[in-house]
Amino acid sequence: MRRFNRGFTLIEIMIVIAIIGIVITIAAPSYTEYLKKGRRAEVVSLLSEQAQTLERFYTRNNTYTNVTGLSTGNDFYTLTPTIADQTFLLTATRKTGTSMATDKCGDFTLTNTGVRSMNNATTGLTTKDCWGR
Repeated sequence: MRRFNRGFTLIEIMIVIAIIGIVITIAAPSYTEYLKKGRRAEVVSLLSEQAQTLERFYTRNNTYTNVTGLSTGNDFYTLTPTIADQTFLLTATRKTGTSMATDKCGDFTLTNTGVRSMNNATTGLTTKDCWGR
């Protein structure tokens, strides 16, 4: 009488582990970039929201100074407003120690005239690449 052992051999398990390792190696950078793209979209939205708050204040008071209720940023970017009577500059700076600290798009800026730009971005990137429009 012959017995058949059922189960997986060590070779079969090692092949499955190798395949899983290859898939993770290929997928991880794509997933990380996908997360960064979402965080960039979030900070772009935050900058636009803050610009709208400043414009509403300017419409009522004919100045940007003394505005209240501006955000200081989120978990990945620090938002810094530079405000004068007739102009403003909003800067979103990447926080060190976060996944966005080495992001290719760098820091974002938005002016009262709607000019969007990036500081410390990788060479060759356009505003459309990082701002999404």
